[in-house]
Amino acid sequence: MKPRQKGQKWEISYRCPGYSKPIYERFPSYEAAKLRIAEIEYEKSIGQLRPPQVSVQGDNGTPKKFITVGELLDEYVQLYGLRHWGDSYLSYSRHRIEHYIKPYIGNVLLCDLTAHSLDHFYNSLQDKPAVVLKGQKATNKTISPHVIEKIHALMKSALNQAVTWGYIQTNPAANITLPKPKSQPRAVWTPDQAQLAIDRCNDSILRLAMLLALGCSLRIGEILGLTWDCVDITEESATSGTAGVYINKELKRCDKSSLESLKRRGRSSVLFTFPDWKQNTTKTSLVLKDPKTASSVRTVFLPGTVLNALREMKTAQEADKELLGSAYKDYAIVLAHQDGRPHEERQIADKLRKLIQENNLPPVVFHSLRHCSTTVKFQISGGNIKAVQGDTGHAQARMVTDLYAHANTEDRRRLAQQMEENFFQGPKQATSTETAPEDDTSQALRLLQDNPDMAKLIIAALGRTSGN
Repeated sequence: MKPRQKGQKWEISYRCPGYSKPIYERFPSYEAAKLRIAEIEYEKSIGQLRPPQVSVQGDNGTPKKFITVGELLDEYVQLYGLRHWGDSYLSYSRHRIEHYIKPYIGNVLLCDLTAHSLDHFYNSLQDKPAVVLKGQKATNKTISPHVIEKIHALMKSALNQAVTWGYIQTNPAANITLPKPKSQPRAVWTPDQAQLAIDRCNDSILRLAMLLALGCSLRIGEILGLTWDCVDITEESATSGTAGVYINKELKRCDKSSLESLKRRGRSSVLFTFPDWKQNTTKTSLVLKDPKTASSVRTVFLPGTVLNALREMKTAQEADKELLGSAYKDYAIVLAHQDGRPHEERQIADKLRKLIQENNLPPVVFHSLRHCSTTVKFQISGGNIKAVQGDTGHAQARMVTDLYAHANTEDRRRLAQQMEENFFQGPKQATSTETAPEDDTSQALRLLQDNPDMAKLIIAALGRTSGN
């Protein structure tokens, strides 16, 4: 191994165990190159030869050649993720990088990553245990195909950036196709079941949450983030039919580090941060933030039942304020605890689960109520997709039909009945195998056509008769 002069620098090349391609390094002087050769020879002799650990950027800002997958993903999050992602996707991506990618291929050199090695990596993940985060229940499950699909999407995007940045020539993940994970259809109540749940619900908070989900097609975060300044339930609006709620924010528990990272980049969507009520330090914050998408900002008009429930809640809150005085924490939240603090999504989920168990209802998650609402509105509007989309706040109209317009069992039963009545048992039409009865004229004409000689005799007889 000898240094070779390349322009004004000196280059050496060598092979490292576990790496298929030669490794090249350049140095500003011949002496520095010789010193590195001595280090390599020593590392070889003790069996600890590794590629050099270099920074991502060189002194002149150009990309270094030897970068690991882990280093690429760190840079990808900083330069790409913080410019394009929201807090949720940022948190999920960091979680997947730290727990599912770095432990297995984080130290692999990017230049050695191939489609074959990625296929092996994805295949091996199916047998790896799913990471249980703090506060979650241990399930002893392996990493699901759905999560592996998300990991692949993350890797594919990061490797696209690696090509753009000049680290690699082609994206090894570009032509990998994972098997589609089997998606289970979401369980959704029928309208009758939803009505029964409302009738059986004695919890005022859960009942109002259900009414807002069913009557206004709101997401749970939009319901919990609803404030009284965005609710119009005056007598005038009720009389004119314009009573409604204005959706311009949502309540969500977010990872503090993700929120801070986005804030430093000037991309924070947080409108208000609630104080921590727990004594111990948490990694998350409860916040009011901008809604999911720009199309989520909307006004939804209120059915009378929902309007009355909001009025009852307003009256109850005023009584709580008078009773507690300064102890009441007034955040103007519609669905609040008796001391004014907001309810969280998991608390509503617990209430719904209890209602289902006590009344032997089909098990559903709270988001299913939004599906039920959208389905009913789609049906009673005669398929007016744009009107339903206005209530749901979806960015694309196809979301209404593709994901939310559930055909329940009762609808399909009626459809079969209508098919029997209108098609199978409907008015019979003459078919090609059936012959309509002939009248006298038609029968005579057919006989004449079948017997030309008889026709000649009749014509001759008619001629003689006319002559007489």
